[in-house]
Amino acid sequence: MAFVQHSPSSADPAALLLDAAGTRGARPSRPAWLYTAALHPADEPQRIAELHAFAILDTEPDEDFDRLVQLATVLCGTPMGALTLVDSQRQWYKSRVGVPVQQVARDKSFCAHAILETDRVLEIPDVSRLGWADPQPWGAKGPTLGFYAGVPLRTGDGSAIGTLCVMDQVPRRLTDSQRDGLVKLAKAVSSLLNLRRQLRIATETDRLTGLPNWFHFEAEFDHRKPACGMVCFVRLKTINQINSAHGFRVADGLIKQTADRLRVFGEGGAFIGRIKRGLFILFFPDAKPGDFARRIAPELAASLGRPYEVNNLALVCPVNLGFASFPDDGRSLDEVVNAADTALQVAIEREEPMAFFDRSVHNVQSMHYRLEPQLRRALACDEFVNYYQPKVELATGRIVGVEALVRWMDPNRGLVPPGEFVPALETTGLIGEVAQKIMERAIADWCTWRDAGLAAPRVAVNVAATQLRNDDFVPSLRRALAALRGDPVALGIEVTESILISNMERAIEVLQQVRALGVPVAIDDFGTGYSSLAYIVTLPIDELKIDRAFVKKITADKAYEGIVRTCVSLARGLNLKVVAEGVETEAQAIKLRDLQCDQAQGFFYSPPVPADQLVRMLKAGPMVVPGADTPA
Repeated sequence: MAFVQHSPSSADPAALLLDAAGTRGARPSRPAWLYTAALHPADEPQRIAELHAFAILDTEPDEDFDRLVQLATVLCGTPMGALTLVDSQRQWYKSRVGVPVQQVARDKSFCAHAILETDRVLEIPDVSRLGWADPQPWGAKGPTLGFYAGVPLRTGDGSAIGTLCVMDQVPRRLTDSQRDGLVKLAKAVSSLLNLRRQLRIATETDRLTGLPNWFHFEAEFDHRKPACGMVCFVRLKTINQINSAHGFRVADGLIKQTADRLRVFGEGGAFIGRIKRGLFILFFPDAKPGDFARRIAPELAASLGRPYEVNNLALVCPVNLGFASFPDDGRSLDEVVNAADTALQVAIEREEPMAFFDRSVHNVQSMHYRLEPQLRRALACDEFVNYYQPKVELATGRIVGVEALVRWMDPNRGLVPPGEFVPALETTGLIGEVAQKIMERAIADWCTWRDAGLAAPRVAVNVAATQLRNDDFVPSLRRALAALRGDPVALGIEVTESILISNMERAIEVLQQVRALGVPVAIDDFGTGYSSLAYIVTLPIDELKIDRAFVKKITADKAYEGIVRTCVSLARGLNLKVVAEGVETEAQAIKLRDLQCDQAQGFFYSPPVPADQLVRMLKAGPMVVPGADTPA
């Protein structure tokens, strides 16, 4: 309801105020609001916070509230009625009958004064007698107002967030029963508002931590409409292991303490949500990437890295953090959250505590996922085939082993190079299934060579990180060996050094089980990791494969020759075989033989070839190796 400020009329305005019992207000207690529109309730900050907590402003019409407003107009016999919400600067109509506009300014509304009342209906029998109220608050084309009655809508803590009001175009008074009915309807509206709020809190709040869930987080983002900021995913890296070791109550206690640590950042303006068991999301409004990386990200990591005290246990739970900038890395919440999730996955894959979104990495990963449907079809249609690259004994020229390598025989493109699809297999998690197929086919090919009377060489298959993490890896290896009646002579496995040192304890456990089956283990790309010499003694392995990067420069750079010499000497001391990868020239082959390397593999001897071509090579007998002894 709108006002125009004028001088008070000679008529006493307090005489126009009726309380809930229908009696006229006492003249000595003339309410000050009748002379000014500037007064606010004493609890104004809390009241505004309560109003916004209901999350009802600017929402769609609601049939339940519409019916209660209609009932109020019928009960009071008025052509107009409304459920109003009084915000800091405006009065907004959630439901309305006969009211032509959606909102009016707060400093010109009757309802802004009605919420000042504590135990009375604000009833103005004749608006015109006030002398300063605008009889056409909704504009010249709107209805003329002669009567107003409003009841404050109080929340659970007593704040009045709006009113249930009725209006008429002519002066009038409510009967006692009408006034009593309006009060009861207002209580019903308040109860419905509070119930809706409780239901919303129940559906939008994480029960364990009390933090907003994803839906509430999303609504908060939409409500605040930030111009920029940083999104952060927080992943509790070992929460499942803590749950297994100490029970779910301890794990839950740690999660709640994590939420408390994150709330400290909420006090600085961030808003926080919990997505699932060990995953949280934060948004830092107005944060810029540079300052965030220098100041807030390290502070967040340090806070979460401190030990937790749960049930007299001191626990450390490492985290992975993924960051993305809004709107630089995504112009909508969905886009920037996807970017932060991509950064989180990079941190997980690289075993790093945090990562910022990198569009170049994202573009590559997106390409990988776009390729995923084709890869799944290729897997289902057996389009992945085995190629074999010989391992040649340097002393004799005999093919004593082969490495099984995957190739994709696409019916449309032909033979697809591994560099175009193997990274996509790793990104999409399909590498484990493909590697299992390669291993099974390798055993089948070996049996074919043996049954043909050939000296079938041992086949080495590559093992991916996902396979080592899979509890079914060793049982699947045992099942694959069943075709050999448990004889492991056909098979060996190769694991890259980086995979081993990324989770050393798990790697040692799995490789010990592999060797217990009689299957030898080789470290691939040896020398490119960070802790080779520190861990090599503890690893259950049988063979070192010197990385091609060292072999390539062995004849041109004495330093690289020294590295290879050291690797060979180390292997000899540990009773391990040594295989050199990437041998491309005769000079490299001779140098490796002089350094007493056991075997060599590379294009100098043969590129990876299909199984039928390898059969022809096996039938041809030993290769001629420069400087080698004549085969017996």
